[in-house]
Amino acid sequence: MLTILTQTLVTGILLAGLYAIFGLGLSLGWGLLHTINFGHFANAFLAAYVTFELTRTIGWDPLVSLVVTIPLGVLLGMALQVFVTVTKIDVFGTLIVTFGFFLIIEAAMTMIWTADLVRIPLEANPYFTMAFRAGPLVMPAIGLFAVLAATVACGGVYWLLNRTYAGKGIRAFVQDPEMAGLFGVNYRSLSMLVAAIAGGTVGATGTLIALLFVLTPSAAELWVAVIFAVVLLGGLANPVGIAGAALIIGLVESLTRQFADPAMARLTALVVLIIALIFKPEGLFKPVVERAHE
Repeated sequence: MLTILTQTLVTGILLAGLYAIFGLGLSLGWGLLHTINFGHFANAFLAAYVTFELTRTIGWDPLVSLVVTIPLGVLLGMALQVFVTVTKIDVFGTLIVTFGFFLIIEAAMTMIWTADLVRIPLEANPYFTMAFRAGPLVMPAIGLFAVLAATVACGGVYWLLNRTYAGKGIRAFVQDPEMAGLFGVNYRSLSMLVAAIAGGTVGATGTLIALLFVLTPSAAELWVAVIFAVVLLGGLANPVGIAGAALIIGLVESLTRQFADPAMARLTALVVLIIALIFKPEGLFKPVVERAHE
């Protein structure tokens, strides 16, 4: 029983890695750029399909596709930021517009790859069955990749925001745009940096999803609730909070799948979100920076 419980906890931690890197980009855009990017989910699955296509048609190792999916995510993130800057839409407006982008990208993926279920062939994806053992515990390689990617991404963002002049400039502008502008903070260039980082994490997430899951364009919709839960619990633009919230959600889902009904796992995670927000509406972790009027 102790081994089963320990293995369940390990599985939850590995799942948290995927949730953390998936939620990080959405949290950065929302907290620092005031953009609620609903297209975030479709972009991740677009990157997943690109990984699938490069593996199937060219014979690339799935991890090598990161040299394409990460730049693709960067370009998509920067393009959205340019659009938001030019049109000057507000936060609620970004939610509506990016939902439109989500539908467009989903329709495009359906036209190109159809709505059929596809996955990278097992012979081309050795990572799917690869695992490492530590005594009786089994740690799937893809889960370890996700934890490593999330650690690097969250750690890098934390360092950027708290240890660099660029990060201080971003935080200053978010808190008080007028004052930061008077002190020479070039928010346009810094916002593009944030958008590029957020987009890059989406590209990496897509490759991880392609390694692990069966793909269909509409599957992007299934990730919306749990990733928003991670972002709301973790605090906007708070990489440490995102990692903590992802760990909580991942453990709750893993324990529910093991000791209750697997079909209830996502629902249980959302119940945790509701309970947490009832007692702590601002989330379990604070945003990195708040606007001056808040």
